[in-house]
Amino acid sequence: TGEEAGGAGGSWASGSAVLNALVVLLADECVDRRGRPEALPDDVDAEEDLVGFLASQDSPMFDPQLALRVCTEKGLPRVVVQLYGIMGMHEEAVGVALQHRDVRLAKLNACRPRDRRLRQKLWLAIMRSQAATGDVQKITGLIKESQELTVRDVLPLVPDTMTIDAFQAEICECLDSYETQIETLRSEMEDHRRALKAFKDDLKEAEEREIVIEEDSPCEVCNALAMRERFYVFACRHCFHEACLQDLVLPTLSPQQRDRVEALEAARIKHRAVAAGADSGAPSIALAQVEEEVDDILA
Repeated sequence: TGEEAGGAGGSWASGSAVLNALVVLLADECVDRRGRPEALPDDVDAEEDLVGFLASQDSPMFDPQLALRVCTEKGLPRVVVQLYGIMGMHEEAVGVALQHRDVRLAKLNACRPRDRRLRQKLWLAIMRSQAATGDVQKITGLIKESQELTVRDVLPLVPDTMTIDAFQAEICECLDSYETQIETLRSEMEDHRRALKAFKDDLKEAEEREIVIEEDSPCEVCNALAMRERFYVFACRHCFHEACLQDLVLPTLSPQQRDRVEALEAARIKHRAVAAGADSGAPSIALAQVEEEVDDILA
């Protein structure tokens, strides 16, 4: 085979040599048939055979770049557009189709990309080429066919000589669509407002909730009486001394949170020293704020 004979060389010395040669022969045949239009029925394109052949190629030995170069040199626009599409170069495919005024082929390639923004860009290129004609029916037809464009996208492209009355129906439809979107957004905002109010109510209820425990309720960690020092009690009625809870929680905190707890503890010690008369300096943070931050971190 060509692959065995040619080894791993270029396109003409590899397993793709036969395919490359066939592409060249079919391209030459297209040029020859195009030069003899009497040899073709009215409904048959000179490039039809090559287009069908390329559409069936899924072999890794097929070289689309070589085929593109050959077909470009021989002036076969339909095949060039198809090859650009095979290689995923959709902008180039649409550009070539529009250069040869083949709007149908341009529209086929504009639908292929998965990226919606790219599809919209390609349809805008098609719209730009058609807007220059001033044909209202073509322009409005493209808006509906594209499913990517609205009259808002198209109006900047139409000639100044064209009156806006020509797009009255499309403008009304666009405004109706905006009104629907606005109503949807209003409904969503109202839902978010109600959810936020419910959250605030729940938070306020949780802050004001009272939990009654027995006098001899123990700390769940050290089993000593909870009330003998500062402690936390949760909705499940489990009690924890602050120091015991801190030993449990600290290993789970981030380094920044651990550093903050240490700074708060230092501020608390400072307050105690000032209260005992052992330190005359004013603390940098109020004791109530210290306790509140500690509570937020630990509980």
